[in-house]
Amino acid sequence: MRIHPLVAGAAVSVILLSGVGVAAITGVLPTSAATKEECRECGVVVDVRLVEQKGEGTGLGAVVGGVAGAVVGREISDGRDVGTVVGAAGGAIAGHQIERHARTTKHYQVQVRMADGTTKTVRYSARPSWKSGDKVRLTDGTLVSA
Repeated sequence: MRIHPLVAGAAVSVILLSGVGVAAITGVLPTSAATKEECRECGVVVDVRLVEQKGEGTGLGAVVGGVAGAVVGREISDGRDVGTVVGAAGGAIAGHQIERHARTTKHYQVQVRMADGTTKTVRYSARPSWKSGDKVRLTDGTLVSA
């Protein structure tokens, strides 16, 4: 007893179509929509720049500067009160600015354009190795190669 040619053709067709379906679902076919799932954490480095953040004064610099300025002003003005007041004011201003400058910090900001079009910024204390155009993935707040 032999298999009818139509039944054999139908069986081969079902096997081939099943194989194509499995290939499409698993992403083996290059034109399949399942080939590549969009990486939501991936992006491209847009900019890397050094940012200087001015420090905040605590008041200690102004106090120390004011006292030092008052002493110097009193000496320069031969003990007059006007010299003491002007020296204290100048010293307080200078002391405040010196303290702010001493507390200034620098860090690097890496801007990344994510796959969904948003921009995220990652901060580094040391110069990162990333440059504009690098493809990266954001993982736990840090960048890794994509």
